[in-house]
Amino acid sequence: MQSTENQPTPSTLTGFVIMCMATYLGLINIQIVNSSFKEIQGGLAIGPEQISWVLTSALIAEVIMLPLAGWLCRLFSTKWLFAGCLFGFTLASIGCGVAWNIESMIVFRALQGFCGGALMPLVFATTYHVFPKNRQTIVMTILSFVLVTPIAIAPLVGGWITEALGWRWMFWLSVPVGIILMFASIVFIKIDKAEFGLAKNIDFLGISLAAIALLFLIVVLEEGKRHDWFASKLILAFTATGAISAYLFIWRELTCKHPVVDLTIFANRDFSIGCFYTFMYGAVFFVPFFLLPLYLAEVRAIDTFQIGTIIVVLGISMGLSSPLAGMAVRVLHLRWLALIGFGGMAIGNWLQGNLTADVGFSELILPQVIRGISSQFCWLSCVVLALGSIETTKVKNASSLYSLFMRLGAAIAIAVGSTQLENNTIRHYSEIADTVSFDQPSVGESIPTLRNLFRGQYGESPTADHAGLTLLIDLVTQQAMIMAFNDVTKSTALLSLLALILLPLFRRKIPLER
Repeated sequence: MQSTENQPTPSTLTGFVIMCMATYLGLINIQIVNSSFKEIQGGLAIGPEQISWVLTSALIAEVIMLPLAGWLCRLFSTKWLFAGCLFGFTLASIGCGVAWNIESMIVFRALQGFCGGALMPLVFATTYHVFPKNRQTIVMTILSFVLVTPIAIAPLVGGWITEALGWRWMFWLSVPVGIILMFASIVFIKIDKAEFGLAKNIDFLGISLAAIALLFLIVVLEEGKRHDWFASKLILAFTATGAISAYLFIWRELTCKHPVVDLTIFANRDFSIGCFYTFMYGAVFFVPFFLLPLYLAEVRAIDTFQIGTIIVVLGISMGLSSPLAGMAVRVLHLRWLALIGFGGMAIGNWLQGNLTADVGFSELILPQVIRGISSQFCWLSCVVLALGSIETTKVKNASSLYSLFMRLGAAIAIAVGSTQLENNTIRHYSEIADTVSFDQPSVGESIPTLRNLFRGQYGESPTADHAGLTLLIDLVTQQAMIMAFNDVTKSTALLSLLALILLPLFRRKIPLER
């Protein structure tokens, strides 16, 4: 294992770059389907209730892999686990490209998620193994671009590929790149050695409990809204099973002689606070990111490519602000870095929460720029706090758990936000409908105007009246949706401000020169 006091060799640097490129590829491929659900749905001849599993299956497998990645890395070594995951990911990409029904797509997407889930924590761990202490923060700044921006540009990439070549090419184009990176990783990644002795004491019970707990958690989050949450006995049963499994997993890992996940790492104050804040970051960043395309598609009826073009502004802002955050972290206490990040995120989310029916592209730029810049300060303050004080021997386990918290923050918040969006839309529709009474003079006066809009097409007939009323209903529905979108987005702004209350817990200055 390479000492963190030594400068990395050119070969080691090449291996690290390969890992970054592979992780970038994996993150894009997990999220790229978001922009092409309609095309995939048509290609596989499936209903809207099934298409969500194209993303959900990958997410479930990903979160199951995340806590296991650290232990598997020790067992097989970074080189062979990374190369193996790339092989599985590439194989799964081929399968997704040739999928013949929804069942085959779910299997291959799950394999994609499982193999891709190990890549990010392996890159985290490698940073602390390869680079000396005085270079780790700079490298993390670079990683902030590599690990976060793919999520922002994936809709644009997916939309372009789908329109130009067809949705199956979203998966096929990654195959040759995956093969090249797999062989390159075997040649250049030389970080540690395998510890095959760990296989003698595999904690199968712990692995099973972790898988069951995370599986049921994601299923509940994805299916809860569809089944009216806890009004459904099925959701209650899933929740209880997941909660009991999570409790038994924690008990098992704290009492087991050879745990697959070392939970004692949470005794480290900085790590625990960092995980909490990355959970919050996952919530306040990804919910508005999830809502904006929905608003643009459902309210503004903007096509996939145009949506991607708007979202890419966020990605560009994130990329350009990475060096700024890197310079700031070298001179500012982590507390101030987090203040800039989460405070800016609150401002950006609040501005995005002022949507109207005719908001233009230019009005959407400023919130995305503020959110993009702020996200890098959030991310860097969290990861440096969480992993900066971890012993090198424990960083593999720590990086896996840290990555899991960010993913869970996003998943839980999106599930809650989706439910809030639906409920608030219904509530606002009811409130607006109550005010739009035909007994009111203003409404009564508007009916003839609406009728006249359609007389040129339908003449003097009941059809003109019906069309006018339909338009009125559509306008009420549209306004209710806009108000609901704004409610949920502003809730994330308030959550960002709430996170600032705990900033005094950021009491450690970053050790740049140890």
